[in-house]
Amino acid sequence: MTDRDVRPFGRTVARWVGVGALLGLVVAGLLLPVAGAREATDTSFALGALLFGFGVATWGGTVGFGGSMSAVQSHLGGESEWSREGARQAFAVLTWVGAGWTGTAVAASILLVGL
Repeated sequence: MTDRDVRPFGRTVARWVGVGALLGLVVAGLLLPVAGAREATDTSFALGALLFGFGVATWGGTVGFGGSMSAVQSHLGGESEWSREGARQAFAVLTWVGAGWTGTAVAASILLVGL
């Protein structure tokens, strides 16, 4: 087993979770005066969970079917820049942003609405 440096990965994950947390705060903050605390945090949570779920599902699909997509593209002579690794990274980003957004919505709900 090799010792791999995971610090760059950890910084990347922390950056995308932070972006999601900021999005969660902004959405909840914008909805707060319009809909009230409970509805604002519920809506923010639902949007974050939707993004998280979409990221996980599509990332899993890319892992499972990425080889097939590459084979189809090479067979058809496609000129797109799609790659299995690029798709996995893109959907991992959606997953981490959704996780940060959802976590922030939960924390905002606890702070603003209570348990």
